[in-house]
Amino acid sequence: MGLIFLMSSRWLAFGMSADATEAYLGVLNYAVRKLAHLTEYAVLTYLIMRSICIEPRRFGPCLAWSAVLSVCFAVTDEIHQVSVPERLGTWTDVLYDAGGVLLMVYLLWKIRNGESTVLKRRILGFASHTADRA
Repeated sequence: MGLIFLMSSRWLAFGMSADATEAYLGVLNYAVRKLAHLTEYAVLTYLIMRSICIEPRRFGPCLAWSAVLSVCFAVTDEIHQVSVPERLGTWTDVLYDAGGVLLMVYLLWKIRNGESTVLKRRILGFASHTADRA
């Protein structure tokens, strides 16, 4: 969250504006910027989920809270950007952020309900589907 806030702050505004990145990215500017929104909020959702989900049987509520907190942070980040010179806070960016959140929720849910104990252990932090019933 601190890194996202720093990237949308006054200190990095000159290098993160759409005009500044267009000089480097050219025609790919829009796509790269929106993929960055998807990616950073997918990662945020994962990190929040891993930090609050300490019991496998609470996976569902933890995943839901992770999604809610990530989207709320996306909204506050865009509100913050409105007050930063050279930045623009838009509701469409919140939609891209929410898309990243939903993508991560889907991936984590599929891993949780999948067969691979290796993925469950490495990605979710618990090994089996039966562990959440203990």
